[in-house]
Order: sequence, then C-alpha cells, then structure tokens
Amino acid sequence: MGKKFDARNMSVEGYFTVEATLIMPIVLYVCVFIIYTGFYWYDRCLMRQDAYRAALAGSSIYRDDNQKVYNTVADTIARLAEDKYIATDYAVVITVQSKVNVAISGQIAMPFHGLAKLLGKEKWEILENVESKCINPVVFIRMCRMLEDF
Repeated sequence: MGKKFDARNMSVEGYFTVEATLIMPIVLYVCVFIIYTGFYWYDRCLMRQDAYRAALAGSSIYRDDNQKVYNTVADTIARLAEDKYIATDYAVVITVQSKVNVAISGQIAMPFHGLAKLLGKEKWEILENVESKCINPVVFIRMCRMLEDF
C-alpha cells in the first residue's frame, strides 16, 4: 500500500500530483475542442436546412417577376434564422433566375487563441450553397398527370 502521511517524516511522494497537472489541462482542452466542433457542425447543419427551406419556399410559388420570389426567400430565411445560430456573424446571399440560389455563410470563434495563431485563422468559416429549380405549377401538374397515365 501507499505511504501514509507522517508529521515526523515530511517526505511524501507526489508523483501522482505531477502527472495530474500535466494530463488534466490536455483533457480539458480536448473536451472543449470537441464541444466547439459540435457547435460548428450543429450550425452548419442548421444553415443548410434553413437555406434549403427558404429556396424551396421561393421556388414553389407561382411568379410573375423575380422580386416576388426574392421577397419570399428573404422573409423565410429571416424568420428561420432569427436567434438560432451559435455563429457570431452570418450573411445571406439570394439570387433568382431560373433557379433560386441561397448562400448562407457564418463564422464561429476558435476556442483557443493559441490554436487560432497556429492555424492562422481567427474563426471557423461555414459556407452553405443550395439551389432549387423553379417549376411552373401548371407544368408540374401536367407532368404528374402524364406520369399517372403512363
């Protein structure tokens, strides 16, 4: 068994304390890094989901002009992204032509400043680009009826 503390003999082995002081910061940094990585992937997944939902909302309406589609996509993304992301900054770019393109980009601060200096980046960047083809509802219904008859 280990030595017991004796007031008369002040020499106590402290190798376990030294090992703990070396290992515990490493374990703590690894745990924090794993948590921040989870935040990064969570935000990335949410941004992709919201971009697809907004693009689908814009491409599913019948349109006379592109401004109506743009307004629908912008309103949808503003409603979906409100106070939802962990990312400190995010931006949305919407383009409407024959397809609705939605790009959401964001940045998450690195957990450790030393790691940021080592990698040369202050923040982790997220960029999600999605597109949805605009289909005229009349043409879509006709195509479905043709498939039904087939």
